[in-house]
Amino acid sequence: MDLDFAYSFKNPQLYKNWLMDVNPLNKLNFCAVMAAVGFILPYWWIGYAMMAGYLILAASAGKFGPFFKMFYKVFLLVGAILFLMRAMFTEGSTILFSWGNIHVSVESIFYGLRVAGTVVAFCAAVILFYNITPMRDLMYSLERVGVSHETSYICLASMQAITDLGESSKVIMDSQKARGIETEGGLISRMKAFIPIIGPLVLGAISNTEEKSIAMDARAFSAPVKHTFLRELRKTPAAEKAVIILIDLALVAVIVGRVIWL
Repeated sequence: MDLDFAYSFKNPQLYKNWLMDVNPLNKLNFCAVMAAVGFILPYWWIGYAMMAGYLILAASAGKFGPFFKMFYKVFLLVGAILFLMRAMFTEGSTILFSWGNIHVSVESIFYGLRVAGTVVAFCAAVILFYNITPMRDLMYSLERVGVSHETSYICLASMQAITDLGESSKVIMDSQKARGIETEGGLISRMKAFIPIIGPLVLGAISNTEEKSIAMDARAFSAPVKHTFLRELRKTPAAEKAVIILIDLALVAVIVGRVIWL
């Protein structure tokens, strides 16, 4: 039984979901291509069509909730501000509304839709990639193509530190609330409650860094030998490679067509 458990780590560790099991570098390639297409093509509806596609992909990966939770905030905040700024202050010939320096026209509305859709679609591609790609898998994939383990660990530790700090701040805030300190209410009250947690948060981060460095030293992290891994990714199927190549060729075709059209 012990040997079966040990040898189980040699088998690819799958998520049993077709999108989650795609090679992380291929997912990065796809999201980068889609983000680039949004900036290249001049049509206002492209970005919104991509957003709908991202929602479908997130749902198929079982990550619709986490994706939508971040996506709608970006859509309402960034998208709305960009649309209003472009719609109100971009010149156009067909004026619909005018007040002082504000001139809303048909052309400015479509231009605002295009700018907002392009930027929000780019942000949505980043959010989708972040939700469907575990960072440890991405770093492992980068190591397999030649990135040093020091670089991959620094990137992974930096991303993990953001999550750890967020969780630590919640724990400290809950402990402050248990002691009777007001942590809710207006902005002033929240700022007063937040300032006392900065010290414990920073000291905790320093302590965690020291513990990690000792653990890495004990495991000979910097030893000049080939490193082993506790998890293996599946081999990329030929069909998956072919799809990614076709996507890249499509991007090249879009760029060439755009240059010729101009």
